[in-house]
Amino acid sequence: MNMQQHKVTNNNSELEIIVSNSEKLVSSLTEVLNKFQFKRNVQMFDFLKSKGIAVSSLLSILLILPFYGFANIYQLMKYGIDKLEIECKKTTFYQTKNNEFIDWRALMMLHVKRFIYLINNNINLKSNNIKAIIFDDTTIEKTGKKIEKVSAVFDHVTHRFILGYKLLVCGFWDGDSFIPLDFTLHREKGTKHQKFINQYNNSCKDLEKSQKELQKVEKKLEQAKNNLQKKEEKLLVKLNKINQLSCEKLVQKIESLEQQKKKFQQKTEAFKEAKRLAYNTLKGHYMKGRLYGLTSKERKEQFRKAVSSKSHGFKRRKEADKSKIDSMLTMLCRVVKSGILPDYVLVDSWFFCYELLAKLQALKKGAIKLVSMVKIHNQLFTICQTNKELSIKAIIKLNERTQKRCKKYNAHYVRVNCLYKGIRVNLFFVKMGKSGKWHLLLTTDLELNFVKLMEIYQIRWSIEVFFKESKQYLNLSNCHSNTYDAQIADITISMMQYIMLTYFKRVNYQQSIGGLFKSISAETVELNLVKRLLSLFVEMVELLCNLNGIDFIEFQQNIMKDEKIMEKFNKLLPQKVINNAA
Repeated sequence: MNMQQHKVTNNNSELEIIVSNSEKLVSSLTEVLNKFQFKRNVQMFDFLKSKGIAVSSLLSILLILPFYGFANIYQLMKYGIDKLEIECKKTTFYQTKNNEFIDWRALMMLHVKRFIYLINNNINLKSNNIKAIIFDDTTIEKTGKKIEKVSAVFDHVTHRFILGYKLLVCGFWDGDSFIPLDFTLHREKGTKHQKFINQYNNSCKDLEKSQKELQKVEKKLEQAKNNLQKKEEKLLVKLNKINQLSCEKLVQKIESLEQQKKKFQQKTEAFKEAKRLAYNTLKGHYMKGRLYGLTSKERKEQFRKAVSSKSHGFKRRKEADKSKIDSMLTMLCRVVKSGILPDYVLVDSWFFCYELLAKLQALKKGAIKLVSMVKIHNQLFTICQTNKELSIKAIIKLNERTQKRCKKYNAHYVRVNCLYKGIRVNLFFVKMGKSGKWHLLLTTDLELNFVKLMEIYQIRWSIEVFFKESKQYLNLSNCHSNTYDAQIADITISMMQYIMLTYFKRVNYQQSIGGLFKSISAETVELNLVKRLLSLFVEMVELLCNLNGIDFIEFQQNIMKDEKIMEKFNKLLPQKVINNAA
């Protein structure tokens, strides 16, 4: 859910303004690189290359490559190598990106910390607004099935499977700007494969449970037989002192236990057969089916690079098959440990889980709060007032009549105080307009009111802007190398470029004097008119959605995430006016 109809859209083209003025940008990049102390940070990797141009120099060139108008290394070597006054072959750059011993994650964190240091030590740039860590994923489309660890991944925008990766990003909103902090690159096994795995695991659990029950029955049967034998021996010795009826009862009990044993033996054999069938189905799917969306032949032909188990590349490869929830929790702990402390963690409904709530409760004594969208399914929450455990659907049905209206967002909402598996949370059921359906926002910040909650959750949209602009301007996802190391290197470089451009924009386009001049310029008057017209247009679209029974939130989310539609929409805007105003 993305409730963005009332958000300020000034930052929706953060890079477009800057990249369009490439002459000014290139002339300032040396200064920016010096401020980030980039070469000093990457000198630690110079030992990896004993001859020729140093690794630190190669990485510096890769970092500024797109700003010289070169989309890739091939174009640089063919048309522009003379501009940089260096002597090397293209394989030198490729070998650097393919080196599994370069710790790209540590290098990026040094870049991030330098950005935060530069911002916090400049009174004109430092922000005292809300800070948040944001998690979200995006699809990275590829064209070759032989690329290492590539798979078929589901694209939630187009609702189809595409060849590529899922890129999970951990980003930081510092109050004014968004920067990426960390990422993991994942492949997907496929829903059918997971279904077969679940069937096999369930059959194993059923068999184990049945075998335990059978052992209990056999133990009771053995004990009953021993008791019968003892009583029979006593009966022979002292027949008059032992009640023969007790022996008859034991015989009946033994017969009953033997019937139970036979029943459990049959049940165990049935579970063994179910386990065998599930295993054969799983094996057949693996050999003949579409594991990772690829046939067995395509998987064998996929590129595989032998790497040292002590290398950073080996660790990144292990992340490809981890669940995104586990990767999210690991990144969160790593970021907090590095000293970056947000006020909130923002996620959409896919990433909401109890594990995230529990982790935030444990980190910094619960000082970091969660704001998350939650899917309206059958999750159970305990109502604080009545101490009753109800499903989400039952809760909204019970409280629907107590809904309030928020004029600012033209929304109806219901607030409910709850416990989720022992953790105190507040639920906000939200419905935009009259015909929209209910959506659910959850927060662990018990002091938040509805308006403030909406303002904070809208910060999450900044990561969508990052995905769009990085793909459009910084060639994110355009790496054609077969190695997993090069894919990691290319994404890291794109993110570091984004951080540099964000700093460049903060310094050059957000000064107070410039803002004063912009406010009295004729171009800004025209720009404000455009914004008002756009706001009116959005309200008209919302009204049409309400009249036709279309959920405006879902409609808006699909539009905003569709890059082709957004590209056509941007062409309608007066870019010249926006550039001049900026």
